[in-house]
Amino acid sequence: MANKLKSTIQKIENKIEKFIVCIEVLLAFLIIFTIVLSVKDLVVLGINVFKTEADYSYALLQGFLSYVLLLVVGIELALMLISHTPGKVLQVTLYAIARKMLISSANMKDILLGVIALAIVFFIDKFLHTKDAKKVL
Repeated sequence: MANKLKSTIQKIENKIEKFIVCIEVLLAFLIIFTIVLSVKDLVVLGINVFKTEADYSYALLQGFLSYVLLLVVGIELALMLISHTPGKVLQVTLYAIARKMLISSANMKDILLGVIALAIVFFIDKFLHTKDAKKVL
């Protein structure tokens, strides 16, 4: 009786796990679809950077870089949802920190905190993360 109950619970856990993986893959495809649709806006922003005068092009270039890095974070997030590896989590974290540093660092304290965060991510990647690690799920 106990073995049958354990078997039933195991089957339910497997079905839930498969359902969650399907949802993650669906979310990854939605992110990729949104990124593909956003490329048009990226082209328009790039053209506007070249068309504007030098006084205003800095703000447009900063917006362009912000947009590009946001799309890169989205792509890495989609890859992380599909692949389930610890390395992808580190990459998403790395790109998110880099985007934050490049786009919205207002003072030296923000830059210093970003550099420290990047150093921590690189330390984890170098010393704590094994390259031959199996998938998390």
